[in-house]
Amino acid sequence: MRQAFFVNIALLLLVNVLIKPFFIFGIDLSVQNQTVPGAYGLYFALLNWTFLFQIVGDFGLQNYNTKHVSGHPHLLEPYFGRLLTLKIGLSVGYFVVAWLAALWIGRYSGAALSWLAILLLNQILTQMTLFLRTNISGLGFYKIDSLLSSLDKFLMLLFCGAALWWWSVSGSGFFPMEWFILAQTAALIVTVAVVAWVLIQKRPVRLRWQHGPYHRKVMLVLLRKSLPFAVVVLLMSAYTRLDGIFLERLLPDGALHNDIFAGAYRLLDALNMFGYLFASLLLPMFSKQLAAKTDIRPLTHLGFRLIWTGSFTACVAVTLHSYDLAALMFDAEHGDIAYRATVSRILIWSFAAVCITYIFSTLLTAGEQLRQMNRFFIGGIALDIALNLALVPTYKAIGSSVASVVTQGFVALSMVWLCYRVYHIRPTTRGIFQFFFFMFLTVALAVGLERSPTLPWFWQFGGTLLGGGAAALLSGWISFRSE
Repeated sequence: MRQAFFVNIALLLLVNVLIKPFFIFGIDLSVQNQTVPGAYGLYFALLNWTFLFQIVGDFGLQNYNTKHVSGHPHLLEPYFGRLLTLKIGLSVGYFVVAWLAALWIGRYSGAALSWLAILLLNQILTQMTLFLRTNISGLGFYKIDSLLSSLDKFLMLLFCGAALWWWSVSGSGFFPMEWFILAQTAALIVTVAVVAWVLIQKRPVRLRWQHGPYHRKVMLVLLRKSLPFAVVVLLMSAYTRLDGIFLERLLPDGALHNDIFAGAYRLLDALNMFGYLFASLLLPMFSKQLAAKTDIRPLTHLGFRLIWTGSFTACVAVTLHSYDLAALMFDAEHGDIAYRATVSRILIWSFAAVCITYIFSTLLTAGEQLRQMNRFFIGGIALDIALNLALVPTYKAIGSSVASVVTQGFVALSMVWLCYRVYHIRPTTRGIFQFFFFMFLTVALAVGLERSPTLPWFWQFGGTLLGGGAAALLSGWISFRSE
């Protein structure tokens, strides 16, 4: 299983590195730079709003399906039709609830509500894609799922790129945000169709309309079993996405400050996809190992060592070169660039904490230790709200960044402690030494490169990223041996 994980995570990373950064830094960044000031900040707040109601649209079906299809592949055919029916019904409910909640708070009107409607549809299409892919990965077709993982972003790259090109040759003034959102819709519709076709080719499933008391009883049982997974999705979305919403709501010019925060969050979002890829691959593997009662510690150790190597190295590189990255990404005055750089320098450390959470919360999810996790997620939400209320009015986007880092750090350490208590996962003395020695070597190399007067900053940045991998090997932190 360790070898299968390493091969498939390498394929996942390769496919996504070739596609997703081009969308995030090529298309998404170009849109932010070419729209009306504050428009992207409003878009970012609305996008975060759609994440807050995922519990209604998903209800934990994605994680529930991954876990049970992985451990019991024969369940796919009898349950797929029922789960798909539930998914469609929940998606309709999700749209209605999120839309009515936006009307109730009275903050959004006019064009903002039109954007929200399309973004809610996009979220439904995204969740449908993920639900269909859980069946593919659950059946053990990891390589195919890896290739499909970036199909949506590849199509968005084409469709949104075409929209930007058409506007540049035929339009004038600011780029309309509606074009960007609708181009994503078109890409997601095609993605759903392709993923559904692949699933049917791999495991033909019959979609039959089932009704009657027995069918309704089965549907209720599925909802009840998936409810704990739904609560996990809700709570994790809440403490992750509240920062952008608080920033936009608490300040009179919140959309402009949220624009700054969204720019820094783009780096975090680009890197977070790697953590999500680890989790999406580990969940079916952990589920299969737990069902077979095999030792999950070697796979856990390997996953953590790999993801910590990448996340810590990336955080160090971005911290040292945040101003250069901000100047490269945005056309702005020096003061604005300095503000953006400060926010990025702080916020990026959320990535390191999130990566720890991805590994250990995935193991806990596979083992259905959901109630214990949810207690700490609720604590994370309370902590995030308190920090945002205390820091945002004075420190604005910097305050939101600090709130994010502290909250994510609290949750990450909580997940590690739970895995220690439930699965007895603990480091060895040698492992602790390698952990700190790796970080020391990485920081020393990065600072040495940053102080070199002859190297351009982008060579220093790239050297730090490569040096982190070398430091992991030299320190023995990456050796592909279980502790």
